[in-house]
Amino acid sequence: MFTGIAWFRCLIVIASMLLIRVLAGMPQDGLAQSPTRVQWTESQIHGTPDPPNPYTTTQVFADVPLFEPTEMIRVPNTDRWLVADNKGQIVSFSKQADRDIQDAIDLKALPMPGRQVFGMTFHPDYPRQPWCYISYVVSTDTPDGTRLSRFKVIDTERMVLDPASEQVIISWIGGGHSGGSLHFGADNYLYISIGDGDRPNPPDFKDTGQDISDLAASVLRIDVNQSADGLAYRIPDDNPFVDLPGARGEVWAFGFRNPWKMAFDPKTDTLWTGDVGWEMMEMIYRVDRGANYGWSLMEGSQVVKENGKLGPAPITPPMAEHSHLEARSITGGYFWNSPRLPELVDAYIYGDWITGKIWGLKHDGEKVIWKRELADTSMRIICFALDTDGEVLVVGFDGSIHRLQPNDAAAAEADFPRRLSETGLFASTAEQIAAPGVLPYAINAHHWADHTQSQQWVAIPGQAQVGIFDKPDWRTGQVLGHFSFPQDAVLAKTVFYQPDPSKPQDKVRLETQVLHRNGDDWNAYNYIWNDDQTDAVLQDNVASDRPIEILDPDQPAGIRKQIWHHSSRDECLQCHFWNAGTVHGFKLNQLNRDDPFSSGNQLQRFAQSGILEPGLLQNKAADTDPIASPYDETVSLQDRARSYLHMNCAHCHRFGGGGTAAFELIGSLPLEKMGVVDALPTQGTFALPDARVIAPGDPCRSVLFYRLIKSGRGRMPQFGPSLIDDQGAALIHDWITSLDPTSDEPAADQPVADLLQDARPADSQWQQQIQQQIKSTSDALRLAHACADQSVPYQTRLAVAEIAAQHSDSMIRDLFERFLPPERRVKRLGNNVNADALLAMQGDAQAGAAIYFQSANVSCRQCHRIGDQGQTVGPDLSSIGVQRTPAEILASLLQPSQTIDDKYRGKLILTIDGRILSGLVTAETDDSIKIVDPTGKQHVVAMDDVESIKPMDKSVMPDRLLAEFTAQQAADLLAFLVTQQRPLVDATAAPQ
Repeated sequence: MFTGIAWFRCLIVIASMLLIRVLAGMPQDGLAQSPTRVQWTESQIHGTPDPPNPYTTTQVFADVPLFEPTEMIRVPNTDRWLVADNKGQIVSFSKQADRDIQDAIDLKALPMPGRQVFGMTFHPDYPRQPWCYISYVVSTDTPDGTRLSRFKVIDTERMVLDPASEQVIISWIGGGHSGGSLHFGADNYLYISIGDGDRPNPPDFKDTGQDISDLAASVLRIDVNQSADGLAYRIPDDNPFVDLPGARGEVWAFGFRNPWKMAFDPKTDTLWTGDVGWEMMEMIYRVDRGANYGWSLMEGSQVVKENGKLGPAPITPPMAEHSHLEARSITGGYFWNSPRLPELVDAYIYGDWITGKIWGLKHDGEKVIWKRELADTSMRIICFALDTDGEVLVVGFDGSIHRLQPNDAAAAEADFPRRLSETGLFASTAEQIAAPGVLPYAINAHHWADHTQSQQWVAIPGQAQVGIFDKPDWRTGQVLGHFSFPQDAVLAKTVFYQPDPSKPQDKVRLETQVLHRNGDDWNAYNYIWNDDQTDAVLQDNVASDRPIEILDPDQPAGIRKQIWHHSSRDECLQCHFWNAGTVHGFKLNQLNRDDPFSSGNQLQRFAQSGILEPGLLQNKAADTDPIASPYDETVSLQDRARSYLHMNCAHCHRFGGGGTAAFELIGSLPLEKMGVVDALPTQGTFALPDARVIAPGDPCRSVLFYRLIKSGRGRMPQFGPSLIDDQGAALIHDWITSLDPTSDEPAADQPVADLLQDARPADSQWQQQIQQQIKSTSDALRLAHACADQSVPYQTRLAVAEIAAQHSDSMIRDLFERFLPPERRVKRLGNNVNADALLAMQGDAQAGAAIYFQSANVSCRQCHRIGDQGQTVGPDLSSIGVQRTPAEILASLLQPSQTIDDKYRGKLILTIDGRILSGLVTAETDDSIKIVDPTGKQHVVAMDDVESIKPMDKSVMPDRLLAEFTAQQAADLLAFLVTQQRPLVDATAAPQ
């Protein structure tokens, strides 16, 4: 799928295992023998508490033994199916009760043995033309390693193919992304899908995606009924590129990564395919004549190579796409036309190899008009099959075949445990005593969690065991172990805090986080503890906040007041998702430690418990060291810093993790491969001089360090903790300082310790010194870091923060906000905005006007005019109070992409030299086009340099526009916009 069948197994590893290394020289006593295992059998965690999908699947043809099927098609004019497997064996069976299973052909017995079959189809005039066409692999990494051959059917009743009749029609690069789906169109020409022939990384290494001088990354169209020009086929005269010098005339469309399974829409005769994505997106395309689908300049709507060379056609966007939060390796399907499920008639049914999800979409010929998730299965969906009655069957790589049926899941939803005491995890929930078979564990390194602590448990059901696989890291070639977990495995973590740190026995539990292995996915749940600390209640898929107080002599009145954020399920999965390994704590390098629950090494207890596969630890004992705790000063500075970045940042900042910056913070990567040292920042410099992601030797030119200690927009980590980790930030500061500088310029040496130790808050001269120190971001950064030192008195930090709070630049203010008392800090709206509460607030229109016209954090005026101020890129807002209700105005601010007026829809411009520009078009002539990007910058492009212009589905108005606002600021801005009631002149204007 991902890169042919060989890469299916790779994806199994990626989606379901964790990146780890195992301790060298770990004690082995007692690992060979395991006592009788105590089973965990009381789990009530099954299914999901969320609304069920409308359909589920039920197995059919269960008595047909299939081995790793790769394609399944109906034999025309019979009641038989033809199924190919991963080893080159093709069998047929009857739909009748006796099944009559027959061997059709064994490609391994050919003179050049075949294996992985990717596509099969019959001649459109079968059986008068008794030909079966098969695409299969004969060798990997060779120019002709994948071939399309035709075989004669010598027994149409028993469905037997003659291996001696093989005629090779066409071949292409073997292994990697081979595509290989085969379908005849209504024109009787054969359409063939071919991938880019590459491994996953780096993307499109051969640069074939936009190159049609070869067959790769394309859908071909050929005439197999004739031959011409020394070929075993003829190239149709109306193919789009037959007259283009240097092009392969067979190419019908191009720019695919791995088009996995195609199908024709019987109503419109249009060709559709699923295209397996790379880092962020999975795509569904309608394959049109001569169209370019973007790879590897684009991955659907995501830019991959900004400076790549465009092929001989503009880029066509996908008809539908899924982010890697819900799909990870798309499998194209068929159009449903069976009356058995009327809602699905005319729907294109497709699925995902990794998640097992199945979707349906309908289109009107130009756009998708209906799309929904239909089912969530545990299958690795390798392909779909179309029956003669129009029903679409689902084929799993495990050899099972399924049909869709209505889902009666109300009982399962009601049975999902709504209280922690109902999960079966604890014999005593209130006392946190684990049930038999549920094992507590401790880890070496914790991520920063706002001064809270945690306790962890693992539960493996029945006699199932945790396994391990080996896979070389594609960056380093190092072989790493990957844990794999069985169905219904559960990992739980109770988060608690100590109101009085001097009394560790006094704990207040906040939540118990549960990860449940459900099929191929991990589902995340959050149980919130009640005030009596007797039980915890399942939180719906919404976020909530809880104020807590902790004794802290370094705070005013000796109390630190803070907010604990209970994440929603969706928020949990922003960090706990497959590319980051999903489970961050249960890893060998985390578990390898002295056991706090028994004598010896903790891994010995797991081996003795029987939850680990026999021999797992002995086989891996030469590979791994424990991960360093960031706060263990007996460990080297570099190891602690690298561990800190890995624990707190690497779930996003890794390949496929979703972090937009172009670097990785995985602890196992060599420093030179992380892409951070002396690297130019791509997401803003924050006015740091000669800024770098990490400026070796100089933390105050390092954007990474600045982001760690600021508040507000741009703070990192973006998700999870809300408080700044002073100890962790100091660790990163000292590590950056220790790195050998790559610049001849010495780091600025302006010690501020004396300024803070000799503080005279009431002295005007001292105040002027502080004001001088915060004139630049880098100097303010140095002062903010010094203020965090525990030796600095609280009153001194407060005095500095009060001076900084008056600064006009939020980049300065944000560095010191945390030193103010909580009641004086900015209370921002964040991501969870209560629209009803904002609408109920009394706003100050005059204050809102100042925000709109003067605030550096508001960019509305860059596109919108009110009165005689602002730009006219977007609609004039002078009449917005007449055109929209307050609720509608607020909705346009909170969800700008929900409704977009076509008049103000953004455009995506691709130039012939590969540049991609997005924004609002402000002027367009025959000679040039002017576009304003979301930052307000104008670009003028000559029309001769424009390759394509496409409308955008996403508003150019930024998301999270109000996230950094206070509630009052948002209410004031809304009040100002509501007062804009100039009589309407152009009633078509609308806010975007």
